[in-house]
Amino acid sequence: MSWTVLPEETAGKVADALQPTLIDLIDLHLLGKQAHWTVVGERFQSVHERLDVLVDAWRLWSDSVAERIVTLGVIPKGRAQDVGDRGAGREFPLAWLADRDAIRLVAERVEVAARKARDSRQTVADLDVISDALLQGIIEGLEEQLWMLRAHLK
Repeated sequence: MSWTVLPEETAGKVADALQPTLIDLIDLHLLGKQAHWTVVGERFQSVHERLDVLVDAWRLWSDSVAERIVTLGVIPKGRAQDVGDRGAGREFPLAWLADRDAIRLVAERVEVAARKARDSRQTVADLDVISDALLQGIIEGLEEQLWMLRAHLK
């Protein structure tokens, strides 16, 4: 069932290209909360609070991507078993994280997600202007987050 004017085959290709970004954003949300709960150190408070801001953005973006996939007539894959070890946060430590380590680990995962979203955008760009614009906004946001996270590490 499709709610778009795109041909069904095109809509399916676009939805398939959006799916990895959905998985990465859900994964970032989960690992961001894990880092939020386990961060320790002198900058605990500011890192703890900043992680919540990042998590909120990832959650909103994942919802937008999932709803775009639905609009394209495809069921989004956002269950735990769908995310599994395919997201940007593979092998995130189950440990207390020094504030600098938490920032570094999250920044590494944000970079992976941004790179993968850029790859998805290359597929989508010529097929669907709406999904392309959605990915552009998400990439812009991820890269801004990456800048801010890396600035903490300098």
